[in-house]
Parts: sequence; structure tokens; C-alpha cells
Amino acid sequence: MRFKQSILISVILMASCTSKKQVPVSTWLYGYGQVEKINGSVKTLIEEKFADNKMVPYFSYSFDNRGSVIRIEDIFQSGADTTKYSTVYNKSGKKTESVGLYFDRGKKIKEIYKYDNHEYLVRCIGNANNQSPDTDRFVYDKAGNLVEHQQYFQKKPLWIFKFRYLYNKNAICTGVEQSMTTWHDNFKSITKDTTRYIVFDSKNNWIKAVNFLNDTITRKITYY
Repeated sequence: MRFKQSILISVILMASCTSKKQVPVSTWLYGYGQVEKINGSVKTLIEEKFADNKMVPYFSYSFDNRGSVIRIEDIFQSGADTTKYSTVYNKSGKKTESVGLYFDRGKKIKEIYKYDNHEYLVRCIGNANNQSPDTDRFVYDKAGNLVEHQQYFQKKPLWIFKFRYLYNKNAICTGVEQSMTTWHDNFKSITKDTTRYIVFDSKNNWIKAVNFLNDTITRKITYY
């Protein structure tokens, strides 16, 4: 299932990370059970990785002017898998739920993202078509940074990711350390990896990073 395959590879890059100075944040980036906060009102975000001796796109995100994801494209040489999203708001105009729809082997699959009263993404239901769907749960600190990502399968914990953020002297987040435990050994062994952000745009969003595999990831971000 692409939802689970993607999450184990790139979850570390998708951890929310805000400046210690509390830079205003208005856009949530999510997809495949991942979550991140982006500074500013983002219109499009394209992630690229190095392949065939060049940087090539592999994820593309589109947002509406309210900061809600409306489309995610998983890009391959042969084409792209597209998930389209619709967002539900309450009477106060706050997000309560986002629903994504995509096709897998000709079957329509639904995934659901749940928000709390602060509009933080707190739960993802990976395949809502199933009677016992996969779920992901997210825990934040007081600054709104994602500090724990719990992944469940058939209502049992599968993986637990925890995040610690790195800052420079200007209080800009320059990376994230991820620690991971798994049900295989009853969550006793800890694996740690670090991703470092090395280039930023004018809104202090990272646009170039190096992950724990020493792979380079770049982003192209446009804003409203």
C-alpha cells in the first residue's frame, strides 16, 4: 500500500518545525500520513530528489487560499498518482476534517484527516474504506511543533516516531532528529536519524535538505 511505503522513507522530512520566535504559520502540509507546518500562505510546493544525474520532481502539492491542501501528486516517470482533497469547516470557519480520494488498481480509496480545536492535524485514517483502517496519530508541544507520530495497524501500535528540533543562533530551525521504535521488539530499541535543512527561502521555509541517507531533497514553493 503506497500510504505505508511512503511514510517509512520520508516521515523525517515531514515533521513540523517552527522558529522559537513563533513565526506565524498558516499552511499545513500533509499526505500519506505525514504532517508539517509551512510559514506563509502556500500556493504550490514541489519536492525534488536526485535521480538520473539530475533533480527530478517526485511530489507536488497544491493549496487553496485558505491554506488547505486540494491536490497531491505522487510523480513517476510513467505518470502521476493524484489524490484530491476537500476540507470541511465548522460554523466558526475552522477546519475540522479533510477527505482525500485516489484510485488504487481501479478502486477508489478514501483517506481522512482530523483536526482539533486549534486546527492541528491530530489523526489520519489511511484507508477509510476498510472496517479496521490504518491510522496515524500526532502529538504536539506547546509551540505547535510535532513531537510524536504514532502509527497504528489493525488498532495496534506499529511504529512510534519522536522528534527533536535543531536551531541556529537566530532561532531558525535547521533540522530535525527523529527517533523510531517498533512493535517488533516491544518498542525497546531506538533508531535515530537526522535531517538537516541547509537552504531557506525568504519566509524561513527550508528549500534544500540532506537526509540521513545523505540524499539531497529540494523544494520549489510559490505563495499567494
